[in-house]
Amino acid sequence: MNRRSVAVLDIGSSAVTVLIGERGVNNTFVFKGVHTEKYDGFADARFFDAKDVQRAVFKALAEAERGCNDRITELYVGVPGEFCKVVTRRYSISFQNKRKVAAYDLSTLYEQGLKEIPAGYSLVRQAAVYYVTSDNRRTIDPVGMISDSLEGYLSYFLADEKNFLEVFRNMLTEYGVRKIRFLPISLAEALYLIPSEKRDEGAILLDIGYMSMTFSVVCGNGIVYQSACSAGGGHVAAYVYGEGEDGVPFHVLEAMMAKVNLSSRDAGDSYIEYIDKEHTYSFSVQELKARIKEGLDLICEVISKCLELCRDRTAEYKPILLTGDGITGIRGAREHLSGRLNKIVEIVSPSLPYYNKAAQSSLLSLLDMALRDKRENSFFHKFFKTIGG
Repeated sequence: MNRRSVAVLDIGSSAVTVLIGERGVNNTFVFKGVHTEKYDGFADARFFDAKDVQRAVFKALAEAERGCNDRITELYVGVPGEFCKVVTRRYSISFQNKRKVAAYDLSTLYEQGLKEIPAGYSLVRQAAVYYVTSDNRRTIDPVGMISDSLEGYLSYFLADEKNFLEVFRNMLTEYGVRKIRFLPISLAEALYLIPSEKRDEGAILLDIGYMSMTFSVVCGNGIVYQSACSAGGGHVAAYVYGEGEDGVPFHVLEAMMAKVNLSSRDAGDSYIEYIDKEHTYSFSVQELKARIKEGLDLICEVISKCLELCRDRTAEYKPILLTGDGITGIRGAREHLSGRLNKIVEIVSPSLPYYNKAAQSSLLSLLDMALRDKRENSFFHKFFKTIGG
């Protein structure tokens, strides 16, 4: 790949996607190659079939490479919430005299702030909610400010070593990828989807995928609380399907779910039809909507539990920013969640033409973070930053 491009691997709970891209004009993207491959998925931080994961990743890599006629040697891999633990720390360091805060002071603060990493996890990212200087100024970038101390409210992102990092290091090394970097998906989405002014006030980001959901309390440039579990749009579909007593195949019911609007008013005898090859299936609209709502209620119970566990007194006043491909495609799902939770629920997605769908959030957020990382780690960026002070 050329020096302006990056390749990212988005590990969803039902499909993996490889995207090769670079920065375009006005902070947009230029896609060079992309491919999505379905696989068995994961639950409870375990992949159902390791061989199937490898098959899907290898296929996605090969097709993306074919699309741009180039070889991937460096890859940024997104770590889903179920495989990622967030640890927060408040830590401060003192200087002998008042002086300008330097970049190496931030490194010292991070290094000393986390004394011990929990067994079975490895540090993949660190971020600051905010910093505080000796005159009690709160900032997200203290470099160059005059102070005799520096305090940080820090977020550390730890990934599961055995069930995720080792799996992908071994797999990607076998494929021929020489450099592998891991990025927490929740932080990438928070920084890309939520404006800085809203993050400064604090925000709740809820990514609901097909079989997994991640609940994050975002503040500043970090995450102060995160919880993830195996609950998503696929579980709602499974609840609608029940025991299959209606004789309608699972994939047909999923397609029907995308056609209904939970907020619309329909006649009691309305039916929805789906033609699948030689068969025509029909289902009562009222019955289908009732089952979908009951399935969404199960998701609401999980969300309510997350709100209780986060112990953020202001959480009840903050809107929930919903993203992901799990339920955002169900019309009226947002309104139903809002009513059940008695909270404002807003759908957030990338602000890009043709890619402004919540289903694209994790992929484009990873691309944005990877491009920023590549730029900040480039020789010229470091060189000019050093000259600038």
